[in-house]
Amino acid sequence: MRLLASETESPRFSGFTLPDAPVDAKSLAQSHIPEVLVSFLLDFDAKLNAVLAHIKQDVLQEDFPLRAEILELSGAGVRCVDSGDLNEGDLVEMVLFLSEFPLRVAGAMGRVLRKEADGTGRPVCAVEFFRIREDDLEKIVQHVFVEERRQIRTMRLED
Repeated sequence: MRLLASETESPRFSGFTLPDAPVDAKSLAQSHIPEVLVSFLLDFDAKLNAVLAHIKQDVLQEDFPLRAEILELSGAGVRCVDSGDLNEGDLVEMVLFLSEFPLRVAGAMGRVLRKEADGTGRPVCAVEFFRIREDDLEKIVQHVFVEERRQIRTMRLED
């Protein structure tokens, strides 16, 4: 996360993507390449994607120095524990790491609506998004949906 000077400031995060799936294994298998080589290439591709994801994550952490722990996430905004740097009314650009492998990242610009202490005294901020790209919004909604399904399954298993 980083502080913004105004709502009209251009975002630094423009998004990046890594392939959701490795190179098409079926195409490689039909290309008359030996099966051992196909397996090697697919493993190598997955490892390169992991390395690229790690490098990109390090670069993003340099550009967005403020850290926050997300407590709640929706397509409209987040509730997060911040490091104490945010105040009500601040404008921020956030990069949300939705998953580490495969790396799924979404960016948004928001306004701090409220800042209050939680039960343990940690500063909790409510941030409302005022600018978010359509594909980033879709990533967030999909992530929330997957997490809710996982929680429902976990609750059913516990009963």
